Amino acid sequence: MNNADNTKDTSLAIETHKLTYTFPTSHKIGLQDITLEIPWGTTNLIIGPNGAGKSTLLKILAGKTLIKSGLLKIGGFDPFEFRSNRNEQHNSDINSYITYLGTEWAANSVVKRDIPVNLLLSSVGGEVYAERRNRLIDILDIDPSWSMLNVSDGERRRVQIAMGLCKPWRLLLLDEVTIDLDVVVRSRLLNYLREECHQRQCTVIYATHIFDGLGHNWFDRVIHLDAGMMLDDLKQSEIKFVNDNNGNGVKIEGGAHIHPAHSVSITKAESLHPLALHWLYDDLERRGTREDEKEKMAQRHNDWVNTRDGKYFDAEDDVLVKYFKATRSGR
Repeated sequence: MNNADNTKDTSLAIETHKLTYTFPTSHKIGLQDITLEIPWGTTNLIIGPNGAGKSTLLKILAGKTLIKSGLLKIGGFDPFEFRSNRNEQHNSDINSYITYLGTEWAANSVVKRDIPVNLLLSSVGGEVYAERRNRLIDILDIDPSWSMLNVSDGERRRVQIAMGLCKPWRLLLLDEVTIDLDVVVRSRLLNYLREECHQRQCTVIYATHIFDGLGHNWFDRVIHLDAGMMLDDLKQSEIKFVNDNNGNGVKIEGGAHIHPAHSVSITKAESLHPLALHWLYDDLERRGTREDEKEKMAQRHNDWVNTRDGKYFDAEDDVLVKYFKATRSGR
């Protein structure tokens, strides 16, 4: 869906009613009676401890896990329904406009081989969507000439995200994929995703444990899961950030524990996030482009080699030179 055909979509991005999932081997309840209505054009956070059901919910929404109880509709259609009389083109569209990015990709041995990044991006339509590809390369600070064999985990994660977002998506499901990103790249990515949601009427569901930088202007909704149950579902307008010198933390009105809150007041917290963001933006400006960085690193290496060779091995009166000469001569 591009900007040209960006007509108002009155269908819901996600609709669930009493969605329940039980793990087939352990018979443990993963999700219980989850009822949601999430419109298009919104950014949504899922919060909860490990084991709360966040990943299970995202995999069900992505069509990776089949449910046997409850209702699920994506864009007004059941993704698990394959009737013979259903429009085949719509089936194809449903499958193509959902993008799911999880944490398992970066650990895959296939993407730790000597494969150039530009080849990987081309394999997912980088040439067809060149404008999107180039913008993602800039936002995620990727060097297309990188080899996947020699990059860090954080850089490998950036490539995964670029590959996942290169093709235009309609519903984006993110499961902790920003955990390896530095604060600048993460900030740029989140701003880009919010822009996408507003301009193309897309929807993001983002499960994370990292809340630095997630200010009041990014999310439209916060969903709280625990032990497979939805405890809270708050819109942005129902959350207020307040100054409180006593540091009382959180004030919940209209509910507590398993009863949904009607509104929440949150004390503005002290955080190093703005300072880290400032420093890292300065680092990027000082570094320049990726080509500038290569030239600077090459010069730095040459300077180090020349200094090492000249200082430690050519100067006769240097203490280290005398030591190594004595070692080599056996004295």
